[in-house]
Amino acid sequence: MNELISLFGDTRDPGLLLLASYNPWLVLLSLAIAVFTSSMALQMAGVARASVSLLYRQVAIGTGALALGGGVWSMHFIGMLALQLCSEVSYEPGITVLSVVPSLGASWVALQLLSRPRLSASALWVGGLLVGAGIGAMHYAGMAAMRMGPLLRFDPIWFALSIVVAVGLAVLALWIRFRLARVKNLSSFQAVLVSGSVMGVAISGMHYTGMIGARFVGSPTLEVAQSALHANYIALAVTLIALTLSVFVLAANSLLRYRLMYLQMQSSESKMRTLLDTAVDGIITLDQRGQIVSANRLVERLFGWSTEELIGRHFEMLMPESVRREYAGYLHAYVHGEPVDIVGQSRETLGLRRDGTLLPIRLALGMAMLPDQVLFVGFISDISERKAMEQSLRESEQQYRSLIRNIPGVSFRVLLDKYWTALFMSDAVEGLTGWPAEAFMAQEVRIGELIHPDDMKAFDDEVRASIAAGQSYVIEYRLIDREGHEHWIWEGGSAVLNDQGQPQWVDGVMLDITESKLRNAEYEGTVEAISRVMGMIEFDLEGRVLTANANLLALSGYTLEEIQGRHHSLFCYPDYVASDEYQDFWRRLRAGEYDAGEYHRRGKNGRNIWIQASYNPIFDSDGKPFKIVKFATDVSARHEIQNQLRLAKERAEQAAAAKTSFLANMSHEIRTPMNAVIGFSELLLGTSLDPTQRRHLETVRHSARSLLGLLNDILDTAKLEKGALELESVSFSLRELCEQLVASLSLSAETKGLSLTLDYSAELGDWFSGDPLRVQQVLTNLLGNAVKFTEKGGVRLAVFDDQGRVHLRIEDSGIGIAADRLQKIFDPFAQADASMSRRFGGTGLGTTIARQLCELMGGDITVESELGVGSVFHVLLPLKAVDAGPLALAPLRQELPPLDILLADDVPQNLELLSMILGEQGHRIVQARDGAEAVVAFESGRFDMLLLDVQMPGMDGLEASRRIRAIEAQQGMPRTPIVAITASVLDQDRRSAHEAGMDGFASKPIDVAALFAELARVFGLRPAVSAPSVGESAPGGAIDWVRGVSLWGGEAALRDAIERFHEQNREAGARLREALLGGDRDAALALVHRLRGVAGNLALGDVRECAATLEQALKNPAMNAFDDLQAQLASALAAVTDALAQREPRSAPQRDAQGMPYDAAALQALLPDFIDSLEHGELNEPLWASVRGALGGAVAAAELEQALDDFEFERAAQQLRALQDRLSGKEVA
Repeated sequence: MNELISLFGDTRDPGLLLLASYNPWLVLLSLAIAVFTSSMALQMAGVARASVSLLYRQVAIGTGALALGGGVWSMHFIGMLALQLCSEVSYEPGITVLSVVPSLGASWVALQLLSRPRLSASALWVGGLLVGAGIGAMHYAGMAAMRMGPLLRFDPIWFALSIVVAVGLAVLALWIRFRLARVKNLSSFQAVLVSGSVMGVAISGMHYTGMIGARFVGSPTLEVAQSALHANYIALAVTLIALTLSVFVLAANSLLRYRLMYLQMQSSESKMRTLLDTAVDGIITLDQRGQIVSANRLVERLFGWSTEELIGRHFEMLMPESVRREYAGYLHAYVHGEPVDIVGQSRETLGLRRDGTLLPIRLALGMAMLPDQVLFVGFISDISERKAMEQSLRESEQQYRSLIRNIPGVSFRVLLDKYWTALFMSDAVEGLTGWPAEAFMAQEVRIGELIHPDDMKAFDDEVRASIAAGQSYVIEYRLIDREGHEHWIWEGGSAVLNDQGQPQWVDGVMLDITESKLRNAEYEGTVEAISRVMGMIEFDLEGRVLTANANLLALSGYTLEEIQGRHHSLFCYPDYVASDEYQDFWRRLRAGEYDAGEYHRRGKNGRNIWIQASYNPIFDSDGKPFKIVKFATDVSARHEIQNQLRLAKERAEQAAAAKTSFLANMSHEIRTPMNAVIGFSELLLGTSLDPTQRRHLETVRHSARSLLGLLNDILDTAKLEKGALELESVSFSLRELCEQLVASLSLSAETKGLSLTLDYSAELGDWFSGDPLRVQQVLTNLLGNAVKFTEKGGVRLAVFDDQGRVHLRIEDSGIGIAADRLQKIFDPFAQADASMSRRFGGTGLGTTIARQLCELMGGDITVESELGVGSVFHVLLPLKAVDAGPLALAPLRQELPPLDILLADDVPQNLELLSMILGEQGHRIVQARDGAEAVVAFESGRFDMLLLDVQMPGMDGLEASRRIRAIEAQQGMPRTPIVAITASVLDQDRRSAHEAGMDGFASKPIDVAALFAELARVFGLRPAVSAPSVGESAPGGAIDWVRGVSLWGGEAALRDAIERFHEQNREAGARLREALLGGDRDAALALVHRLRGVAGNLALGDVRECAATLEQALKNPAMNAFDDLQAQLASALAAVTDALAQREPRSAPQRDAQGMPYDAAALQALLPDFIDSLEHGELNEPLWASVRGALGGAVAAAELEQALDDFEFERAAQQLRALQDRLSGKEVA
């Protein structure tokens, strides 16, 4: 502390003070170094202030502080060296080096402050104080390093003043630097130079102020010259060190500056690249040769090329050929110094994408003049969306124009003046008014002038009132066209307002509703007319009454006030209202469904009403129902009449049923004794009788059979009246049928001395499709009557064609018919006169049955007659001509083996007769007198067959059959065939027999041939035809032998036909291929069609199926590949040849163990399909023909034919199933 105080000791003794002087050059040098290093430091501070990197900022501040600190230190020592004392001076190295630390610290503080963008006053003063203190510390620390003879002392005033000067000048320097930064007319270099000079002066001023306060106390020891010379060398060295340090700092900061500039350039380039890549336009740079220098990302996306692929290539790659020449000409003009008018302008053109598609673009081209080159910058905008929008707008405009042209009515825009002057009118106005749209827009005619004078004021008032209220308007008025005709117009429109909310004009549409007005008037008139004659009532969708007219009110008995608002259920009975049907009725009406019919309704006070009504949903403009209009007519009287008619019909049906039941009972009662009469007559006639006895028995048998014929006629008439008689349709020879009839009646005619002739037209074919039995029945009745009522002359049957129908003409020379009886000749039981029955006999049913049969067959019968001359009956039948039918199979006789038969009947004569008939054939008979005896006999014995009478006292045949079937089921016995015997002809009795388990049905009186045929059928015996071996008869194979034999009458005929077919069609496959290869589809179709038809007739199933498939394919125009189908047809034809070769002709039929011929294999193959068709209510005629052939003809199949004739398909199916059961247990012989 004492030493420190001694530094400021008394130095007022001038004798002790050494005089000093300064080397002016060194002083200037110190000042220059101070200014230079200060300027450099300020420059570094600017670098630090501009740096965005903290590291670079601190490096700049650090190097600047080093430069400034070193400069201050160098300035100090050069200033010290500029002092010339007469004493040797040296410096302590350690203190000298350490003296630089305050300088560096002050410099660092100063640059930290200067690197800030702004500086507050407090920071300015604090910074100035620290900088000044640092410089002062460095100054006095440096002087403390001096080693010399004189003592160094300081004047306290000047010492303090030096510190004040240092701090003040430092504050001033800092303030000036920030102040100069705001001067706009001063460059950065100038600001740095001025600020550096002020700071250098501050540093030097503090130093030399402090030197003024320094006192050197002692005696001189050295010449001044020597000291000066020594100082110059040291100053030079210090200067070099300072410069070296400055150069180092400058170099380091230059590198730093370069680095910063490089990074900034990279950042700027990155920013620029980012900006370019994010630009909404593509940017591409070209050199003056047209080569691509750069391109942004959008160019890549627009054209599909990457930047790397584009750079260095010519711009033509991005333009189509039509555009390339244009822009190549611009570049060529520029290269040759010609003016280019596209720079600075934009135009729309086309670009070429990488995939070759065109891209609409807008190209703006700019030119950049660089020192070494010229670049063209293109700005490319994708305008494809805009082009698409423009195209869409054009299309929309076109659509709008088309809409305006085609919109119903006239679209317009008019002003709100007195005459509604038109600004726009669609072309449709000419069709409405007779003036073109241009005439309205040219104000040659105005719409207000065309409005009917009577409607003008109302039109004007209503439209202007709606516009004033800011609403659209709808109005109807009359308009007068150019020809003076009136039109009813519907107009709707609204005003278009300007920015001030004032109406500018009116836009709207006019529709010509003249026709709808007329239709509405007509509709209203129609409704009014309907309302005058019918009851009309309206309901809402909930069923509540809206209104009703007077007719409806009169019908229901209510007043309008009583029903208005009430529900529809008021008019209905409660049980109907509560039903689901009623709810569904209103649901359908609410859904818009129409309903009509007869309805049972309730009037006032419960009055019963029947109405014919229609419920009509009325739809709104959206197509939704909004109310129901009902029109009603009172049909109560008609309904009462219908009830009476229905009751009368029911009574008539009851009477008819009673008649039918009576006829059936009478038939049974008559047939039972007739059975004994005919049967025993035939048995007696088979014995030896004398002529008288034989004549008497012949008379008995003939009378019995006549009585049976009468009974059959009555039953046929009943069936025809009931509509229960069904026709069959088969192929038959009409010529043969007529010849047989004429031959059968010839004996009767010859006995009376009459001629009976047949005249069958040569132009008329032989074969027809129809019911031959009914045709025969008609001719038998008419020819029989003709022979019966003719005494002399003859009878002639002529058959010929009459306009597509078969005309059967029966002409006789008999007694004739009176004119007043001619129309009654076809009535039941009617004859020419009352004496006919006594004179000739007969019931008068023959012509009635003939007429009914003709009408049933779709034909007609008429008669011409002259009393005493003769009659002519004309029968016209719509028989369809067909090809020659198959030859009839000769019926074969059924031979039953000896059987054990249980016979049950309550009539002893029947038992005796049947026992004798069956016993003569070698059968063993056990008799039972009722059903109970039959059941007991069955349990105690073993029988091959049972014959049970249906109607027996006590237990009838039906109950007996049921019990026998139950016994069989309980004991596991095989099924025994049971045949019902009855005189009944009712179908119900036949069905009951089958339901009771009976297998057959034999009628009384007994027809021996029919009885044995039925017994053989039930027992499973059939006449045989040449039966194919098992497996050959399956339909659909190469040859269906069973069907073919039934069609052709024998296997030999079938084989001959198939062989002829094979020979005729040997080349069919080749012809078919040739036609298809030649594209002649019609020829191929004709060939295949013929093959299919012939194959069907020959029972060639596979050929027919293949031909049918190929025919269908040929009819399909889209089908062109036929190779597979041809191959299948060829295989099928080849299979026919193989089948013929493998099958040997057979000369004898197969027989079973008892020696009876039948076709079991064919039946086993045919029956499943035939039973299935019957169970579905269908009669398959071709299949039935095959089954009938396998059964052995009409006689053997009598029961089945009877069931089918009566359309009893269920009964027929039961018979066939029973047959199946028996066949399944037999072996084909």
